[in-house]
Amino acid sequence: MEVDSLFFESFPSSETDQISGEAEVTIDKLGSKMDCIVRFNGAATLPCDRCLGNIQIPLSFDERLVVQLGESTNTEEEIWTLGPECHELDLSQPIFEWMHLHLPSRRLHTSEDQCDPAMTAYLNGGGKPSSDPDGSSDDGGTDENDGIDPRWNALKDLK
Repeated sequence: MEVDSLFFESFPSSETDQISGEAEVTIDKLGSKMDCIVRFNGAATLPCDRCLGNIQIPLSFDERLVVQLGESTNTEEEIWTLGPECHELDLSQPIFEWMHLHLPSRRLHTSEDQCDPAMTAYLNGGGKPSSDPDGSSDDGGTDENDGIDPRWNALKDLK
């Protein structure tokens, strides 16, 4: 099964739709149970936590899902139960969840040299970045001379 932007159209609350790869599903039938092994190999394009530039993160996992035949359909548990009215097994939801669970919580370029130099300079205190994504150069911050509430001036005297 190919995973690309079309796969993510049915999941509007996705953290990212920039995951692409191949999911291979192997189903072994064992009596009234089925053992589904899902192997995924691909990559995710996500923003770097440091510089907000795009970063390619390899994504690979093997997951297992047990499906059994029963009286009614239940896909909310670790072991799915399919009722007699169910003739199709849709694994898109668990594959979607597994992809997001295997994304790293910290997403950084492997070295700071690969980060956006303007953003790195800004983060190191070298001034504001050349421009924001919307084209403006205002960082939205306040200067020391901007309107300071006079009630806070009394705190400066406490030094």
